[in-house]
Amino acid sequence: MWTQFTSMSSINSIPNSLRLKTDPLRVAAWAVLAAAMLSGFLRLAGYSLLSALPNAILCPFKALTGLPCPGCGITHAFLLLGRLDLTGAYAANPLVFPLAALTALYAAGRIPRAVRSGAVINSALLGVLAFWGGRLLHNIH
Repeated sequence: MWTQFTSMSSINSIPNSLRLKTDPLRVAAWAVLAAAMLSGFLRLAGYSLLSALPNAILCPFKALTGLPCPGCGITHAFLLLGRLDLTGAYAANPLVFPLAALTALYAAGRIPRAVRSGAVINSALLGVLAFWGGRLLHNIH
């Protein structure tokens, strides 16, 4: 009886929609979302994950150059977003909102085909570079 459940023919008969997705990026997306939600739940219980990272420099680029990269503050922003502190998340890194939406869509396996096109990806990269330039100019003055 047990061999019936472990045979390859029974595994191949499982619909793709019910199979476990083991894409490493999807697992990472779920981990990011879980950490943000954990931050929110811990905040409700009176604890804060942010206190573990008060002024830590997690970015190797910033540690080497002293300048922020486009992703600087994104860890804090995701943790603040998990606490539903939208203003704090925006202040930490405004890119958290589109990144959180894409992370949630990717974790669910629902990235629209249009988002995966080269033109959209190139436009998004150009937008991130423009954001970074503005952030660097703001830090200089």
